[in-house]
Amino acid sequence: MKRWNQRNIWKSLGFTQFEDSLFNHNFKKELFKSFLIILFWTLLLIFGKFIRFKSGLYNNILFDIVFTSIFVGIAEELLFRVWLFEELKLFLSTNKAIFLQSFLFSMVHPYNFGEGLTINILIKIGLFLLGIYLNLLRINNYPNIFPSIAFHGGIVGYIFLAKSIFNIQGNYPVLIYGNQYDNFINPVSGLIGIFTLSILNIDQIKRLKNSS
Repeated sequence: MKRWNQRNIWKSLGFTQFEDSLFNHNFKKELFKSFLIILFWTLLLIFGKFIRFKSGLYNNILFDIVFTSIFVGIAEELLFRVWLFEELKLFLSTNKAIFLQSFLFSMVHPYNFGEGLTINILIKIGLFLLGIYLNLLRINNYPNIFPSIAFHGGIVGYIFLAKSIFNIQGNYPVLIYGNQYDNFINPVSGLIGIFTLSILNIDQIKRLKNSS
């Protein structure tokens, strides 16, 4: 695509070398990283006795997990970290494009009227930090988008898996773990999730500085 100074955007993104992109070290690393994050968060909830195992699982659990993680991972990464980011870079510096892309990413997720202002602010902060991380991840693997898809899709898929296995049990510290969303807990909106994303962003910023 000449507009973005790339002759074959699909090849650059990794889609024409699909097998290599899926088995790429960074793809597997981000998928495993997302698993460890959700596992650690889930174990904290279990040890705190805030969730418990369900008595049974429904038949379509695997299909729902795979479909949700792939759809969200691919669709949102192509929209925000590829199209929007590349368009913003035509008019803004890279840093400003990252910031604005992440801000818009957090804003398009709807305001939760069932929660107070504090929780909604934490949700927006968490989504903003997630948007920054996914954008930095793409830049550090530029222009391949698959590591970002792996982390984003992994987070969504593993949360969906936890939701399918566990039930929320009683009250829990919402500010620490995150608000309830779709009959489970959204870790991005909790202080644990925000702290984790902050650490991940620091690591990506260091990598970016070392490579420049």
